[in-house]
Amino acid sequence: MGNPLIFFFKEVLGFGGSSTFTIGSLFLGLILLISPTDIFRKFYKPNIPIFRVASFFLILSLLACLFYNPFFGYDNDRTAFTRDIGNFIFIFSFFFLILGVSNEIADYFLPVAILLTFLGSICLIYSMATNPLFIIGQRATVVFGDGTTTASGNPHVYARNAFAGFFASYFFLKSKSVFWKLLSFANIILSVIVIILAQARSLLLAFLFSVALFLYFNVTKESLTAVIKGIFKPLNLIGIFLFIAGTIYFISTQQRIVDIIDLYFNTFIDTFSRALLTAFGLQDEKTVDYSALGRVNNIDNIIFIFSEIPYAFILGGGFRFIYVDVPIIETFVDLGVAGIVSFSLFNYMIFKEAIYTLKWKINPFACFIAYFYMTYFVGIFTGGEPYGTSYWFIFGVAIRFLGIKYLEKSPENNSSEDKLSPVQPPVLTS
Repeated sequence: MGNPLIFFFKEVLGFGGSSTFTIGSLFLGLILLISPTDIFRKFYKPNIPIFRVASFFLILSLLACLFYNPFFGYDNDRTAFTRDIGNFIFIFSFFFLILGVSNEIADYFLPVAILLTFLGSICLIYSMATNPLFIIGQRATVVFGDGTTTASGNPHVYARNAFAGFFASYFFLKSKSVFWKLLSFANIILSVIVIILAQARSLLLAFLFSVALFLYFNVTKESLTAVIKGIFKPLNLIGIFLFIAGTIYFISTQQRIVDIIDLYFNTFIDTFSRALLTAFGLQDEKTVDYSALGRVNNIDNIIFIFSEIPYAFILGGGFRFIYVDVPIIETFVDLGVAGIVSFSLFNYMIFKEAIYTLKWKINPFACFIAYFYMTYFVGIFTGGEPYGTSYWFIFGVAIRFLGIKYLEKSPENNSSEDKLSPVQPPVLTS
């Protein structure tokens, strides 16, 4: 959630140009979540079963990186090796720090998330508005440098930020403060706009999937019946008719808005169609999706290589053997059976805890984490690296805060949280 602001400061304002600034900012934000009296002194119990499986996968990946690594780039560029070791250091450090974050974060996290996501979306809109080379229909992102090159930020970062803003704001709509209600409502609208502008297919799928989960767990037959009855009340029908009529009239008089809506709608249909045609091998030069084609070619290469190296089915080809851009497949390609089983298992366990959290509505903070995890759950089937810090930061948060008994409300008694006190290290206990 803080990444869009970091990129804005670096690329638009020109402040802090190195990657050290990015990593330092992320870790500073995490340290600020830890009480000054608790830092490095008190630790809290994570979800131990998931923690064990995730730790096994991480250690397996680290050992493969050190001793079972055919990655050709290491021979030509030692910075690649330094980068990968640095990623593991960041991941282990994040795990260590997140264990020191108190359970009380649930009381103040959502307001902070709303502010960060709202500012991140505003900065993105500002960057687009002040970029003379930005064209309506282009994917919304921050352009690197002065905007004269094709280099730009990852639109998934801003779509994920908007996703977080949408759900954080929804959970805070019940706030008694008028200010927070208005800000939450504005952030919901702005977040939906940014998700559309970013045109990140995997995030859009995750958003639709999460909305479907929300409807499944929150819309009952009784509530749906009540809404339908409410709609057909005379006064409500008049209000709905006036709103629809006013909206249609306004849009019909603004041809520019109609053109923009039509452009983005056609773009979505076109990109999804291209991806599907490419995935099934039905593309031609005009309909090819090069992102999907890269994944298809990678999978074809994997099949060919595994036919030449049968043992790779068991042991894997080694760390970064082939970049597949589909995390769950890449774990199998690189680390073999042990890799894909451990990676799949701990993600299944997190997903199961997330569904339980949403079903019983443990608390707004836990529900927010559960929804936010869904962006990465979809991502492990669509794109990214299984060793990337972007994945493991949310994995760490989910392992720390999902399925923890002292964060839960009993399904039979939702009156209060059962909070337990932390203890001194090295024993991890709730």
